[in-house]
Amino acid sequence: MPIRGGLPPRNPRFVGREDLLSRVRGLLGNGPVVLLPSADHQLGGTGRTQLAVEYAYRHAETYDLVWWIPAEQNAGMRAALAGLAQKLGLPEARDLNRTLGAVRDALSRGEPYRHWLVVFENANRPEDIMPYLPSGAGHVLVTSRNPRWTAEVAQALPVPVFDRADAVDLLQARAPELSVGDADRLATRLGDLPMALDLAAAVRTATGWPVGEYLERYERRAAELAFPTPVRVTWGLAADALGEAAPADRVLLELCTFLASAPVSWQLLWAARTLPLEPEIARTVRVERRLRAAMRRIARFGLAGLDPSGERLTVHPLIRGMFGQELSSERHAELLRIVRGMLSAADPGDPDNPAGWYRYAELAPHLIHSDLLGGDAEEVRQLVINCIRFHFARGDYDSSRELAASAVARWRDALGESAEQTLLASFHLANALRAVGRSADARNLNLQTLRTQREVFGADDEATLATANSVGGDLRMQGHFGQARQLDADNLVRYRRLFGESFPTALRCANNLAIDLRLLGDFRGARALDEQTLRHRQAIFVDGHPETLSSRAALAYDLYGLGDYTGVAGVLAGHAEQVAEDHPFALWAGRLTAMAAYRLGLAEARDLATANLEACRQRFGDLNVDTLATALSLANCVRAAGDLTAAHELLERAVIRFHAVLGDEHPFTLAASAGLAGVVRAAGQHHEARTIDEEVISGLRRSVGADHPFTLSCANGLAADLFAAGEGQPARELAADTLRRSRVVRGADHPDTLACAWNLALADQDEAAQRQAVEALGKAYGDGHPVFRVTAAGQRLETDVDLPPL
Repeated sequence: MPIRGGLPPRNPRFVGREDLLSRVRGLLGNGPVVLLPSADHQLGGTGRTQLAVEYAYRHAETYDLVWWIPAEQNAGMRAALAGLAQKLGLPEARDLNRTLGAVRDALSRGEPYRHWLVVFENANRPEDIMPYLPSGAGHVLVTSRNPRWTAEVAQALPVPVFDRADAVDLLQARAPELSVGDADRLATRLGDLPMALDLAAAVRTATGWPVGEYLERYERRAAELAFPTPVRVTWGLAADALGEAAPADRVLLELCTFLASAPVSWQLLWAARTLPLEPEIARTVRVERRLRAAMRRIARFGLAGLDPSGERLTVHPLIRGMFGQELSSERHAELLRIVRGMLSAADPGDPDNPAGWYRYAELAPHLIHSDLLGGDAEEVRQLVINCIRFHFARGDYDSSRELAASAVARWRDALGESAEQTLLASFHLANALRAVGRSADARNLNLQTLRTQREVFGADDEATLATANSVGGDLRMQGHFGQARQLDADNLVRYRRLFGESFPTALRCANNLAIDLRLLGDFRGARALDEQTLRHRQAIFVDGHPETLSSRAALAYDLYGLGDYTGVAGVLAGHAEQVAEDHPFALWAGRLTAMAAYRLGLAEARDLATANLEACRQRFGDLNVDTLATALSLANCVRAAGDLTAAHELLERAVIRFHAVLGDEHPFTLAASAGLAGVVRAAGQHHEARTIDEEVISGLRRSVGADHPFTLSCANGLAADLFAAGEGQPARELAADTLRRSRVVRGADHPDTLACAWNLALADQDEAAQRQAVEALGKAYGDGHPVFRVTAAGQRLETDVDLPPL
């Protein structure tokens, strides 16, 4: 049996179409096929979706995988593709676009399934699905109403109405007692159009109308219409019949007019029970049993599809459109108000919590069709904001950005630029912009939003503080660590005054401030803050909570910066296993473990760092700062092992990418360049290393100051460059200054300070100082560490740079 996902139920009354099914099969061997309405039925109703469903079931055994993707809206399409990624065994990237690209590439390669069928339903914008179209031995089938498909994208196959024999078969399958003559009369009047035939058959079954009576009613209704198409007339008869049998059911179906083509669950309709409604519809939605019965009756009249479990209704776009055209402006406004209220009542809240994501996945497709952006009620707009955050939290940054940008544009006009929810949407838009690489746009928007919030709501407003935290993130991304520290320190004081020091958002702010301190080289201050934050989080969160694990990773980075490499393992022990292998915490823990192993001289450090880099590439991509920092850590291991060529390739590539991602003057770019200088120096190219180091140290002194660990590491290397050039006096002065600063900043017993002491003693040819330095290194590292092979050979020691998370 093939793996299946999202495939609608098979139509047990499907008839005919043998020639079309054969043509689909033949054309798919040449590339994607798009099923379109025939030229005389551009609005649809010819059975494209049913044809695609039947093809999928009929040929399922020839495929390893069959996956159905609703493509009417981008967010729903991306969610379905993300589900396919799990079935393909692909790691989930933080950015959903990377996951979707991996899906396309895996299908194209035929890994792990060579023969597959992917169906894109209602893909009405070819440009939306083109980035996700795979190639290879599999097949892509598309249904669409849009004729703008070029042969380069897909082969167009118009789906015509039934031939007469198939039309008669369909009618007799629904009513076996129907004579061939009566079936022929009906088919003739309905133009053999599949949707009209199906509606007529359903209504006759539900009402018991004989063929003659049905045709009489058909003619009367057709005479009332200016353009009496078969679908419009048969729909009107079905809607009227439903309204006569159960008026509340028709109202329920009218509500679905304002929802998307995505399946509508009874739970969503049930949410309307809290709203002020007409008595009859209120009685129906108040009790689950009655609501489910109404859904069954709607399906019985052919006006919607009901899944086999009776859980979800699916209303055809044509049916939705015709209901909408029949409504008066007053009735339209009233029903739209109810639908918006129903959707907001179904909002589970807490969009960051994965436990509620399935609820948001159901709500999000309906936002556009119900025009939630135009809702007047505050709770309706809050649902929009929560959906923006939901998309962001699950990694669909494009959907988050698109929805947030639409909300900001609409609400600025309707509510004003300084309205609370306009500013909230702006805050979330900035987050999404940053996530898709538009850091400058995010920074500018955040600054504008923060200024307005402070003017309108004050600096102590919770939303203002959240934006200020985001601005702190922007400052870190720019490399302005000191400014970020000032802002986050002010935020923390305000958070603690307003909410107390153990409030979750106050702890997040404390976490951010510790990041700032760590980036500034103040590992002692960061450690004190991280230890306090971890204690609070352990007290208020369950074991294994992501924020507690994040605090552990932060504390481990602090210990590493303080030179306590054995302490790193103690903090992380047993906790990385509490999350998935590609979870950010697990990747941070893996990188720290590799870094500490390298510093401790363990043989497995290089393998650990190699595996961690590959995992980061899969999760974050090659241009992510965490990935680039991991490449720098691996390069340190590789250089120490003597593989200078591989280390140079790693660092050269990382430096180029740091320049592209963070800019030329960012401290991380400069620190990575210092690492590259170390490899160049190890290869004996001291002049080239000096050129790099002099440029780097100048930039670091400007950006983070002369006492920063990055600057001290670069200065240690530059001193070696000067000695190699025969400039003994300036080299010695720089080495002595670096040692003095390192003792103050890092501490006298820090391994990097001891390395600086050894280098100065070596330059001075001071044997007593050399013995003292080696003895101190022995206390720091223990016996048998590789560092002693270097000192025994009378060579200088490098002080490598590792980058903490931004």
